[in-house]
Amino acid sequence: MASILNKFINQFIEQAGDFNPQLFRELKSRFNPRNIAIVSAIGILGQIALCFLFSSSLPLHPMSSNRYCLGTPPPNWQGYSDPNDYIPDNFCTKDLLGQLIINWQLWWLDLFTTVSIIGITILLVVGTYLLIADLAKEQIRGTLNFIRLSPQSVKTIFLGKLLGVPALLYWLTFLTIPLHFVAGIMANIPILLILAFYGVLIASCAFFFHLALLIGLTNSKSISFYSFAVSGGLLFYLMIMMGMTLWGDRGGFHSPLDWVGLFYPGKALVYLAQSTFLPFKTVTYLADNSLEKLLWYGQPIFNYAWSGSAFMLINYGIWTYAITRAINRRFRRPHSVWLSKKQSYGLTLSFIIITLGFVPKTTSSTPSYDNFVILQFLLFAFFMVLTGALSPQRQTLQDWARYRHQLSQTPRSMIKDLIWGEQSPSTLAIALNGGIVFLYTLPAILIFPLENYRLPVIMGLLLGLSINLFYALIFQRLLLLKTSNRLMGAVSVLAILTIFPLIAVVIVGARFTPISSIWFLTFMPMAAGQFIFGIASIIALLGQWIVIVLAAGEMTQKLKAIGSSESKRLIENSAQLS
Repeated sequence: MASILNKFINQFIEQAGDFNPQLFRELKSRFNPRNIAIVSAIGILGQIALCFLFSSSLPLHPMSSNRYCLGTPPPNWQGYSDPNDYIPDNFCTKDLLGQLIINWQLWWLDLFTTVSIIGITILLVVGTYLLIADLAKEQIRGTLNFIRLSPQSVKTIFLGKLLGVPALLYWLTFLTIPLHFVAGIMANIPILLILAFYGVLIASCAFFFHLALLIGLTNSKSISFYSFAVSGGLLFYLMIMMGMTLWGDRGGFHSPLDWVGLFYPGKALVYLAQSTFLPFKTVTYLADNSLEKLLWYGQPIFNYAWSGSAFMLINYGIWTYAITRAINRRFRRPHSVWLSKKQSYGLTLSFIIITLGFVPKTTSSTPSYDNFVILQFLLFAFFMVLTGALSPQRQTLQDWARYRHQLSQTPRSMIKDLIWGEQSPSTLAIALNGGIVFLYTLPAILIFPLENYRLPVIMGLLLGLSINLFYALIFQRLLLLKTSNRLMGAVSVLAILTIFPLIAVVIVGARFTPISSIWFLTFMPMAAGQFIFGIASIIALLGQWIVIVLAAGEMTQKLKAIGSSESKRLIENSAQLS
């Protein structure tokens, strides 16, 4: 039997090698009879234990209360001395055949939901850990550079990684599908909805696993630590989203943060639970109608399973594609920027289109100002990531400065290079991305129900985008330092600039009101409310622009000095050699 299994596995690996050489390499090191036997035992025994656990929750005796019972106690049941006492709806009674009446549909739904949540958590957390740890091991051994030099395409290499590294995890998932699928059918969930849930889960795996590959390509001495940190952070995110999905927002409050929750594939389970038509008081979870009240540009697209699932798939697809482009760039050229400036403009437009749609609340009469404040927080986080993705390192900027210094092209070509060039500083590109956000958001500010907050939102948006540009300029300038740990230094400085003004708001706010002028120094000036529109805010905006212009001028002089000194050094070296 073992020889037959070994022969079958070898044939499977060889066929996979014909499809993808990198996949053959990954499967050869992991997919062997011993590992398959261990994983199979874990999967089968785990499902048996889970079924026994759920079986133990079924009622054994009548005249008691249990979640899976459907009856009600008789009117004069002696268990209640007072007729006003609470009478449970889950009272265990027998049918005419003497058997307990059990709500099997609810039992199967509970089993289906439990398997789904456990599967999502294990698949995403363990898969992310395995991929980052694998790339970290490749970097430590030095084999990643050999893979870079191979004639295989980047797509082939990383498709092999995605399919091969978590291969045993995929096998464990495959073993779970029969129980999961049968539980869904027995819970009266439509087959097409179950398949749609599988599609959302696959799309989420593609997104998080591509993100893991991108993080694994980071050139850092602490890359081995990233596998624990990232998988731990993902586990924390999944636990929060699981709690909010199962027992979360029943008050109907919605904001752009709902976009963050859509990266949790368990959101699709709400549609599956609703399709069973079990009442909320019976299920007590996943039957929440918060998705029905969630609007996107005023449209209730999440009220329907197919449009809501399609939105999640499109959202996954956009960001997975962006990460894929970054992987393609960083794999062949480890010291290049993560994204080209051209790609950043499309990415920024996609981000603001998606997140701005969650700003309108459930009713047209409710102001959306607080949602604009939350949107500004998301914009700050996005621009910080964008800054890191677009900012070249010191050596790249030094080569660019020398090249520009030697050719001294026209000002028009200089601006074109700053907008589109990959080796030029990122400041102008960040400013253009901010312009994209402002131009797209401005009509929404004029249309959305904001009552007397329109001018404060406009001024707050300008102040926030200006502070993002200032942070990007500081980050790019710090990357010009000669210190070896300039990247960590730049990140630390930005962290200080971000946290200290917020601490000042907390300290001063405890003694003085209003504290709107202090909010102007933070990355969320819109939080000052109506006080943001006035002389103080205009002075703050002018002050920001003056500081930005001065800082940009200083960095320009620094780049010229670097370029001219480097050219001078090369000329002197060539003269000495001659």
